[in-house]
Amino acid sequence: MQKIVKIVFVSLFLSTLAYGYSHKYIKKIQTELTELGFYPGYIDGKMGPDTRAAIKAFQKSIGRRPTGRVTKGLYWQLKNAANSCTAGFSHEAEEYNGIKNPD
Repeated sequence: MQKIVKIVFVSLFLSTLAYGYSHKYIKKIQTELTELGFYPGYIDGKMGPDTRAAIKAFQKSIGRRPTGRVTKGLYWQLKNAANSCTAGFSHEAEEYNGIKNPD
């Protein structure tokens, strides 16, 4: 039983290294995606197909290439989008938050 626990722990640790981001960071991403209406799943800190699909949908919505990957800028793009939402998606808020290029 102890050997199985070690194998599970090591596989979870290696999957975190493969993505380069902790479960805590993925939870933050999932939370932001949920608040913006892109992620209907359970906030569990795991990079599953639902999280990837939500990231892709968000990336499409802001005119980015939909990779479904977590990057350093993704969290800040999500926060900026949330700020625009609370500002009512005004043109000025979108420009300020980098969501939309000025005309």
